[in-house]
Amino acid sequence: MYKVIVLDLDGTLLSSDNKITKYTKEIIDILKQKKIYFILASGRHYIDVIKIRDFLKIKAFMITSNGAKIYNINNKLIFSDNLDKNIALILCKIVYNDSDIITHIYQNNQWYINNQNIKNRFLPDLSLLKYQYFHPDYLIYKNISKIFFTSHNYKKLYVLRKKVIELFNNKVCINFSDPACLEVVSKKSSKSYGLKLISYLLKISLDNFIAFGDGMNDKDMLTIVGKAYIMKNADINLKNECPNIEIIDSNDNNGVAKCLYDIFIRK
Repeated sequence: MYKVIVLDLDGTLLSSDNKITKYTKEIIDILKQKKIYFILASGRHYIDVIKIRDFLKIKAFMITSNGAKIYNINNKLIFSDNLDKNIALILCKIVYNDSDIITHIYQNNQWYINNQNIKNRFLPDLSLLKYQYFHPDYLIYKNISKIFFTSHNYKKLYVLRKKVIELFNNKVCINFSDPACLEVVSKKSSKSYGLKLISYLLKISLDNFIAFGDGMNDKDMLTIVGKAYIMKNADINLKNECPNIEIIDSNDNNGVAKCLYDIFIRK
């Protein structure tokens, strides 16, 4: 029986309107009574992940900002790795003047952006953080955990991804959390690293982990656990690159909750 449940949030545990459905909450409530550990693994900032954790009323490890910040079940920071200052400087400038792309920065508990063009998948209502504008000439480039880029122009994001890889090669970890959001963290930071760390701390093999995801930033963790599931609504690239991982119902049809019910509750 699996001992650890790993849950991506956006596009996976959360419905497309970014809510925890009543049925999902009911299933989590039942599983809380069992000897199971939860891990919330997300690209979101810690402040936003903890809000979801508290809504579920669970104790959970939290892999946040795509692994740049990891917290134990007592909210203690157990891993942190920020972007190199020189890399962060280049990333903050690289498309700063492109009105088709929003550059976002997570620096400590601050969220900075360069524009708020609503067409560029700017969704401030999804975060408890209040954004501020930055100018690359005046920003202090330390303690930046994640830089990400959102746009309605997918092609530009793919071109940007290629450019970042050419510039930094193995010095950063870069992934799409969905086709409209390209995320960059330090090379050490990833959801899979977070699972390995938690596995070590709990002394529970990754074979006893079960994980759910929908984006390319979930690929690394989905391929190291004992059992993995991909959402029906997942990025087509994730489905194509992981053809042997089972696909379950969509986030809008309680895919995770129904799967957990079948595994842990159905007699």
